[in-house]
Amino acid sequence: KPDADGLGELVRLQAAARALAPRARPVSPGRLHLTLIHFGKAGEAYTRLADATGVSRAEFGRALRVYLAATEAALPDHDFLLSAVGLAGFGVNGTTLAVECRPTHELEDIHAALYSVLLEFLVACGVPDPGAYAADDPALAFSAVLRPHISILHGFRLPVGAALPPVTAAPMRLTPLPVLYRT
Repeated sequence: KPDADGLGELVRLQAAARALAPRARPVSPGRLHLTLIHFGKAGEAYTRLADATGVSRAEFGRALRVYLAATEAALPDHDFLLSAVGLAGFGVNGTTLAVECRPTHELEDIHAALYSVLLEFLVACGVPDPGAYAADDPALAFSAVLRPHISILHGFRLPVGAALPPVTAAPMRLTPLPVLYRT
């Protein structure tokens, strides 16, 4: 989660970008967070995994609890600083507008640990080739590559001829906090 100054800058960027695309849906300030690996909604993940492997809801639930504990253990116990480098579209259609952050060596190590935990979760759910499954899964497709970002708007389409607002903020202080989307 970003500190107060970082949150203020994110809300400013969100408002400036939304002025260009008023129909875009803002991420509420309380849900603004750095994404290292997008997991998606647990219920949807279960449906896709059950279709692919036949994993039961109970087995999925056990694997998910282990996954959550392991992701929390992989996060540092201290705040860290990240610099925003620009705005970019994310997701399959690029319609999630996000603030991209410059990766650090520490973040690369954290991401590698989190990706390993994700692959272990997929194996626990009966996936024989977790890397291939993750690459083909709509929620996990981008998980193998570190691209740290903070999503600020959904359903964003930049009007022709418009320019995204510049990112000029000082580095943001972030507090590690595991995130799992609602089912």
